[in-house]
Amino acid sequence: MDKKELERFVLDNAVKYNGKSEIGSVVSKLLSSHPEIKENIKEIMPEINILIKEINLLSLEEQKKKLSELGEIKPREIVEKDKIPELKYSKKVIVRFAPNPNGPLSFGHCRPALWNWFIAKKYKGKYFLRFDDTDPKIKPPLKEAYNWIKEDLAWLGIKPNKIIIQSKRLKKYYKYAKKLIHMNKAYVCTCDVEKKRELLRKGLKCPCYDLYQTDRWKNMFTKYKEGEAVLRIKTDLNHPNPAIRDWAAFRIVNDNNHPLNDKAKVWPLLNFASAIDDHDFKVTHILRGIDLKVSNDRQKYIYDYFGWKYPETIYHGKLLIDGIRSTSETKKLIDSGEIDDWDDPRLGTIKSFRRRGFQPESIIRFMENSGLRKYNTNVSMESLCSYNKEEIDPKSKRYIFIKNPKKIKIKNAPELEVTIPLHPNFPKLGFRKLKTYKNFYISDEIEENKIYRFMHLFNFKNGVFVSEKTDPKLKAKPIHWLPLSSELKKTNILMNDGSSITGLCESSVENLEVGEIVQFVRNFFVKLEKKGDVYKFIYCQK
Repeated sequence: MDKKELERFVLDNAVKYNGKSEIGSVVSKLLSSHPEIKENIKEIMPEINILIKEINLLSLEEQKKKLSELGEIKPREIVEKDKIPELKYSKKVIVRFAPNPNGPLSFGHCRPALWNWFIAKKYKGKYFLRFDDTDPKIKPPLKEAYNWIKEDLAWLGIKPNKIIIQSKRLKKYYKYAKKLIHMNKAYVCTCDVEKKRELLRKGLKCPCYDLYQTDRWKNMFTKYKEGEAVLRIKTDLNHPNPAIRDWAAFRIVNDNNHPLNDKAKVWPLLNFASAIDDHDFKVTHILRGIDLKVSNDRQKYIYDYFGWKYPETIYHGKLLIDGIRSTSETKKLIDSGEIDDWDDPRLGTIKSFRRRGFQPESIIRFMENSGLRKYNTNVSMESLCSYNKEEIDPKSKRYIFIKNPKKIKIKNAPELEVTIPLHPNFPKLGFRKLKTYKNFYISDEIEENKIYRFMHLFNFKNGVFVSEKTDPKLKAKPIHWLPLSSELKKTNILMNDGSSITGLCESSVENLEVGEIVQFVRNFFVKLEKKGDVYKFIYCQK
């Protein structure tokens, strides 16, 4: 990358933060604007560090002047017409978001959830939330997840026009299954699974294909047991894709643990229930993962048999973000006790992001700007964090936190009462006062014969006071501090890897409300979770 472009980002960061650029913030914004450099970021880091050191020595006015010469970084622009797909059929648009309620919404769910919402808003259409909960065997629903998902969607600003629960529509699915049987378009298959798979691979009929089906269908509810019979849709046995040939539409599940329906025995598979619902609720457009393209080919057989018009389908790839687990993986970790709950900071659930202090606007803008591509897209957590930082930074008060505090005494230090702004760029957020004398808490390692500056306070060297005024010629290294005081608050921070950090925080955090997001200076953003003898925070982001 061009050195001037790197310099522009460092200068932009320095100007934004009162003359002091910070490596994490620079890299976040750089990756957000230039995601193509992610693979080479380690090679660029030394150059960024050199630029930060050089630029931080300049005055704020000098930084502003250089940034003006290079050209300021413009905020991202969302061009609506380039983002929302143009629909072939755009009258009375009805879309649906269809999650499996086997857990709360994950970050990955946000893409179809939000993009269906974007489409519905653009075309003034309707948005249906449909719970695809007809798999009580492999991905059984959680009773709490129905409300969790509704809460997560509300947090994202999504207001469904209708809510549909598939497990409450079984009689509807049975009715359509009977019709297909009577039309000779479906049959109950009791063949051995491996034998049937081999016949389908060869494009051959099985002995069940031409049998009388009405009694066999009834037997699925009474006589047959789990694994002994499935209802199959008749298709083209010579179809080039074996997955399309006579696909399974219903199966038997004995002793299910479905939270809303533990009595049902015969359950529709996803492709059957989805096809029927999309027709019954007049869905006009389906937003579907490119990996589920086979669903279109399967479901169109049902639509053709009934003479229905299939909805317009818009395909998209997966949005893959580093370190985010699937819902199934998360459930296993919770069941094993390795993770406490669905809002654990190590997870990629919306409950986790909400708990940590991510703002819905940041996720909405991130998804909007990520586009709706047909191929899988790898995105970085740093990129998402850069969007969130734009939301939380202007309103997050600043406080000093000292990790693993060490005492230090400064000889000849004056007794001072220093007034420090709660935000360097927004004085309206207020100020706090700290009284100091000679004894302090620090976390930095102090080297001999090196000049340091307690931020907002004074310079010292070898444990001896030097001067109060900021003097660039001294090249003093800034460090943060707290006065030795019984009023400081014991602090615990739950980090995003599940570990905890302990230390001390200035007493003015007692003025915070639980749930408020703040920045611990030279560390990271955190969210206050609990007040008490120990103030408990949770890590948000750098």
